[in-house]
Amino acid sequence: MTLCRLMFRNSVRRPVRMGLTVGGLAMVVLAFGLVRLTLDEWQAAARVPTKDRLVTVHASGVLPLPLAYKDRMAVIHGVKSVHHGVAFGGIYQDPKQPLYSFAEPAATLFETYPEILLPESERLAFIRDRRGCIVGLPLALRYGWKVGDVIPLTGTVYPGQWEVVVRGIYQSSNTKVFSDQELFLQWDYVNEQVRATEPDRADQVTWYAIRHEPGADGHMVAGSIDAAFANSFAETRTEMEQAFIAGWIARSGALLHALEVISGVINGIGLLVLANAMGMAVRERTREYGVMKTLGFQLRHFCVLVVGESLFLVICGSGLGLTLLIPAAQLYGMLTSDSAYETSYSINTDILWVSVGVMILVGLLAAVWPVVRLVRMTTLQGLRHSG
Repeated sequence: MTLCRLMFRNSVRRPVRMGLTVGGLAMVVLAFGLVRLTLDEWQAAARVPTKDRLVTVHASGVLPLPLAYKDRMAVIHGVKSVHHGVAFGGIYQDPKQPLYSFAEPAATLFETYPEILLPESERLAFIRDRRGCIVGLPLALRYGWKVGDVIPLTGTVYPGQWEVVVRGIYQSSNTKVFSDQELFLQWDYVNEQVRATEPDRADQVTWYAIRHEPGADGHMVAGSIDAAFANSFAETRTEMEQAFIAGWIARSGALLHALEVISGVINGIGLLVLANAMGMAVRERTREYGVMKTLGFQLRHFCVLVVGESLFLVICGSGLGLTLLIPAAQLYGMLTSDSAYETSYSINTDILWVSVGVMILVGLLAAVWPVVRLVRMTTLQGLRHSG
């Protein structure tokens, strides 16, 4: 208890230095937390289990696939349902902010993505209306759309002027897997217009989303699909949905790796800040430690004093930094959002534990050199020290 009191008094002896050190560590924790939130947001979809869904794209990854593949896929052993779609793009009001919109057949959309939460009446209205569309709730609130509104869109991927009618406003049961900030219009409506204006692009899809039968091996089903179109003019690549998303994220690997490096540099800065503060504190108290040695204090006592003070500063800095992270994450989400997509960052326990754990490691490492100095110091050197 006496050592704890002495450790605490040593920590607060220099209030200005303590405040600056704690503030610096808090900024380090805050910056580290924001980097981890960014990484978590990028990688979250790849961690969410969707065990019965496959994604099929062209083997090149960029070319379209013929619509005729749908019927051939449907009869492959283990396939339960086949869905398809294309990225529509589309501009509403602001040319600099295209919508995240997709053209997909309504008949299979809800079966393929049970994450969509939509009243039955709105679901049926969307299926029945060839010019109908459904929009996510945040998107509807942002633009003030209501059921029945007509939305004029300027095509980007499919040029021209398009008008769609809002037939439903949906929510998502899991936004990590299925976003609630997108617009879905009818595939038939888009394909018919394309057939009339650009016949070469008609009956082509960007991807197939396939659900396999319960109990079927998804990897075997994927292999069967690719084998069915091997050596054809449009070969396929089929993966589990999680693997497909993980592969897409991996293509941004340079950016993610850079963020990982940045998070390491941030913690290195925290280590230097704390090590400098602890070095100054021990140097100032060298004579006191010399007196303590003459009174019979052992190495373990000095370790408790120095390591305890370092961890005390780390805990204070971490607490302040994590407290600031809550409003900072909300502000960060607002700053990284645009008119087409609203970003939200949720602070989970993993981020909290990682932040605290890393800072405790920083506190322990920062105390190493001061402890080594005390171990090497003789009683006479301590008593003769000045400054």
